This record gives sequence, C-alpha cells and structure tokens, in this order.
Amino acid sequence: MTTSFFKVLRWLRPYESKNGRQVFIRVRFKNGSDINIPVYDFIRNEKIPISVKKEHWNKGYITGGNYHISVREVNSLLSRVEYNVKDAVEELIEKNIRINKDNIFKLAYIRELTEDETERKIANGEVIVDEQGGAFASEQEFVEFIKNTEDPKFEKLKKKMGFYTLEYILDFWDDFIINYAPESYNSPKNSIADYIKNTGDNCKVKDFDSEWLKRFFKYIVENGWTFQKDGENKKSYTITTIKKYHKHLRRFGKYLFEEKKLLDTEDYKRFVLKKDSKKQSIIKYKPEPFINTHALYKKEFDWFYAFPFEDKQLELVRDMFVLQTWLGGLRKSDFYKLSEQNFHKDSKGIKVWFRQIKTGGDVMNTINTNYLNPIFEKYDNIFNQFPKVSVYNEKLKEAAKAAGLDRLLKFVTEDITKKEAKLEWKEIYLKISNSWARNCAVSILCELGYPDSRIASFTGHKDHEMINHYKSIHKKDLQSMMDEIKPEKVKEL
Repeated sequence: MTTSFFKVLRWLRPYESKNGRQVFIRVRFKNGSDINIPVYDFIRNEKIPISVKKEHWNKGYITGGNYHISVREVNSLLSRVEYNVKDAVEELIEKNIRINKDNIFKLAYIRELTEDETERKIANGEVIVDEQGGAFASEQEFVEFIKNTEDPKFEKLKKKMGFYTLEYILDFWDDFIINYAPESYNSPKNSIADYIKNTGDNCKVKDFDSEWLKRFFKYIVENGWTFQKDGENKKSYTITTIKKYHKHLRRFGKYLFEEKKLLDTEDYKRFVLKKDSKKQSIIKYKPEPFINTHALYKKEFDWFYAFPFEDKQLELVRDMFVLQTWLGGLRKSDFYKLSEQNFHKDSKGIKVWFRQIKTGGDVMNTINTNYLNPIFEKYDNIFNQFPKVSVYNEKLKEAAKAAGLDRLLKFVTEDITKKEAKLEWKEIYLKISNSWARNCAVSILCELGYPDSRIASFTGHKDHEMINHYKSIHKKDLQSMMDEIKPEKVKEL
C-alpha cells in the first residue's frame, strides 16, 4: 500500500493560545477524513507542545519566534515527527491495524514513549533514589527493586521500563474504549482514577465485582467531583451521571467477562443503584424522565441572528453560534477543528466535510447558505478568530442578554445526594451555551415540520429519540403551524 491512500501535511490549529497556535501533523485520507497528531518535543520525560505565532509560520516551516531550542532544531523536529507519522500510518495499513489517532500517536512517538526511564535519569546526571530518598548501590539494584515492587506509585515507571503486567482494571480501559465500546463510554475513567488515587482501592481485574462497585459509587456520591487539582470546590453528581457511569461499568464488566475471559462470574451485575430499602440505595428517589435540553424558537433565533450588536466580540460569538447551528448543529469538538479546508463547492452548493470526534463517522453535509453566506462574507476566515470555548460560552450569554432573550425555561436538577429533585426557572441568557447550537438545529427543523429522517441526516443523529423529544417541546408550535397550512385553489389543467 502506498501513500496514495493518504498524505501528510503540517497544520496550525485555527485558534491561538498565549504561546501561539499549536502545530500538528495532519493525516488526510483519500475519503476526505483527517487525523491530527500534535507535535511534541520530549524533554526529561515531559511532553512540550510546539506552538507558533502565525507571523512566524510559512508553508509548514517556522521562520522566527522564541522556543526552548533553536528555530533550526524546531524545524528539524517537525520534519522528524512528520516522517514518523507517515511511517506509522504505512505500518498500520500494512499490518491491517485500526487507523486512529491513538495508534498513530503511539507508533510515531514509540521511541520517546518507551525509552527506559532509568537510562534517561542517568543520562541527565540524576541520582537514582528509592521512595525514602536513599540512593541505590547500583543501577541493577534499582532495576530489580522496580521490577519486584508492588507499590502502586511505581506503576507508571514499571510500564516505561517494560516490567508492568496488565493486572488492574484501568490497564484494560484504553483497549475497552478503542476496540469494544464507543468513545462516549470513556466518561467514568477520570472518576475511577481519582477514587483509586484518594483511597488506594486499586481494583484488580479478578476483583471487579459488586462489592468494589458499591465502594466506588458510595465514595463518588459522598465526595462529589471537581476540576481543580487541589480538590476544592466540589460539586455533587447528578442522578443522570451516576446512571450513565453504572451503564458504562456494566459494559466494561461484560468486556472483561466475554471478550477478555478474565472474570469467572458476572458478579458485577448484582450491584444496583436502586434497592427496596432507601438506606441501601445509592439513588434515594426515582428521577423523572425529564431532559434539561432547551433551544431557541425560530422567531427567537432569527431575532438573535439579525440583532445589531455594538460590541464586535458579542457579534462574533453570535455569528459563531449561527455558524455552528447551520453547519449541522455541530458538537463543540467538531466545530472547533474546522477550517476553510473543510468546505467544498460543487454544482449542488457548498458542503462541509469532517470526521465526527464522538462517533468517528465521516460527514459530508450541505450547509445552509441562507444564514451563513453573510457571515462568511463578513469575516476574513472566521475560523481563525474563534476564542477559547470558555470565552465563547461566557460571551454568548452576554450576547443573548443584550439581545433580550429572557424567556423563562424549566430546569430540573437531580442531585444524587438529595431526596428530591430541584425545579428552577431560568432566563435563556443565563443558560445558553455552545451545546444549544445542536439543539436549535433539531428544534427549528422540527418546528418547521421536516421529516425525522432528513433532520437526522443533517445533524448526524443515529436514532430519532432526541428528535422526538424536540417534537414534544414544540407541540404548540406544530399545532399553530398546522392551523396556518391551508389548501389553495388550483387552476384546472
């Protein structure tokens, strides 16, 4: 197989951080899909991303700027990573191994990822020490210690030195996601890792059972979650999240039992979130089948679309929201990876193509030029002007407030630690975010009465469950629409 199946090129991320735009090696396949591999320099076992200011970038080469190494060495690094990525894809094709970002990354950086940690320390003149801080008599003594220790804090080092055997549940997690379950099933991983870190209850595969699940769920419900490294500002889990985690871990148990043959029984199935006794239940009340998903009605959306903002940043995020909606209700992850290269014009109009990050599926979609052409004409490549997602969401709320989008919406919070759900009414401008773009695409098309199959094709939904939900939201609007559609007199043929 030759490289005619694919090509590699150097690519800058569309949006800029304080260090510049991160550099990637983009693998573009013949079917139009892309996989982007970040360019890293590995120093003392740390990954240093390469980012470049736009003015220092010329057709894949760096022409200036300040880096931890010289510009010449940075360009040499780019060439080396580009070659390694190309070589990695060819090897995956030749060996008929799944071609995805993770596999390409591992092969492209195989030397850096597997280099012996001990040799690295010695080469850097560091002293090899044990956990008490005392030096070993020799390298071999250190190697033997790492090889034989069962202390979990040395697991990462054992993996790098090639002494690690797959024994614990998280050792199998990546394979579970890559080869057995959809990417969305990866959501419990961080909570599991956090639980193990804080309790030391690292579950071996053979011990994955109902008792371990009970300890895990009890802990995360009682302690909540946080994005902060210091563990502060804890938030409670919702019932929806806990039920989702339970579903994913049951699937993981099935993977260990049926696929890997590592469990003798399916005892893990005995754990349930809701029992007859409230004292034994993780979930203390039966949640209502309510989805906190909201959208703008078409009149509201059109008002927002035409609103004359004085603040240019508010106008930009409004235009981003319109763009995200009418490119197919794109998810944030897909929206932020777009560039002008993702658009194709033919005799039937303009199409956008990309590979969905969540599902991995390829999308080639006709876009709504009625809404989008004025936006494309307004900006010199709007994709290069995207702010960070957090800024996008913050400013989008400000824009919605400035435009007067203050209709009250019902929100139900099902806190896992409470005994009943909490009902609140919030104005649109307080809750709107980038995720509403997908909601609006479905909602408005349902409001206009388009068939489910065409809506699903436009948004990439694989089933009609969410579309049916929006139909229930818009019952009154649909009835009003039906009242307005009247038969007209037709001339005789």
